[in-house]
Amino acid sequence: MYRSHVLVCGGTGCTSANSPAIIEALEAQIAEKGLTDEVKVVQTGCHGLCALGPIMIVYPEGCFYSEVKVEDVPEIVEEHLLKGRIVKRLLYDDTIHQDVVKSIESTDFYKKQKRVALRNCGVINPEDIDEYIAYDGYQALAKCLTEYTPEQVIQVIKDSGLRGRGGGGFPTGLKWKFAKAPESDVKYVCCNADEGDPGAFMDRSVLEGDPHSVLEAMTIAGYCIGAQQGYIYVRAEYPIAVKRLETAIRQAKEYGLLGENIFESGFDFDLELRLGAGAFVCLIVAGCRLASAVEQRLPTLSPGTQRLWKETRPMSNGVRWLSLEVGSSEVLEDVKALLALKRKPNRTR
Repeated sequence: MYRSHVLVCGGTGCTSANSPAIIEALEAQIAEKGLTDEVKVVQTGCHGLCALGPIMIVYPEGCFYSEVKVEDVPEIVEEHLLKGRIVKRLLYDDTIHQDVVKSIESTDFYKKQKRVALRNCGVINPEDIDEYIAYDGYQALAKCLTEYTPEQVIQVIKDSGLRGRGGGGFPTGLKWKFAKAPESDVKYVCCNADEGDPGAFMDRSVLEGDPHSVLEAMTIAGYCIGAQQGYIYVRAEYPIAVKRLETAIRQAKEYGLLGENIFESGFDFDLELRLGAGAFVCLIVAGCRLASAVEQRLPTLSPGTQRLWKETRPMSNGVRWLSLEVGSSEVLEDVKALLALKRKPNRTR
């Protein structure tokens, strides 16, 4: 049992501002002070307030340190973690009111937020499956595989009113119903985690901060539509997201949460990554399908590509043996949240 948890943002923004070096310095200082058994350092996903990174939050106090530098680490360890004195000069300004330190939730930036797809980002270590499980991870999958038929799960999604995040807002439950209907020898679940808009980091934040929830939701989707293989299409320019997805897939296989006979239900499902070249055209369904066949798809104007572009459809395409369910990582996150059992509270919230 640790008396303190030090959460350091490991999202792209804070990583570019040197948060890995801060984590390394923290661990070294904590060991030097003999606090290794008392204080745990946790690398998390994005907290959302990237302009103030690198971000560090110390629990149980909930102290929000912003714009932390490596040279600040000895003072934080000596004063806060060892002596219990908060280093007020490093606190986020909005967390201080009349010399009283406020909770993060009461700040202007966070107080109106209700996180669903991003609920675990900034809270858990995305590279530790045990932390995800501690927050009721994979319970939704277990519930679906052991208590519900695919039709019942689809009905839950339909009744929820969940829609796609694109401009059309297509009902997710209806899409899954359409994907389940065709009789096909092989079906695939394809998660479109590419982003072509400048500065659009929604998928990146999910993949970097909570990759297991995407895996869990894709497995649920596979169960519902009758697919045994899934592909996550992500751009190669997202190295942190790719690394954490690879780690999550490996851990899930080790725990028997991907592969054969998941939860002894007789259902098999596996996942692979496919890296895109970053072209905006690859956001189109045809781009996802082409990406599932190769390691990294480059833009092309070949006649075959043009025909595939014209003939394919989001749920059931013209190829005689192939049927795909395509969804964004944000929608898949929402699916997981919708089907999950009641979650435990955050570490101290």
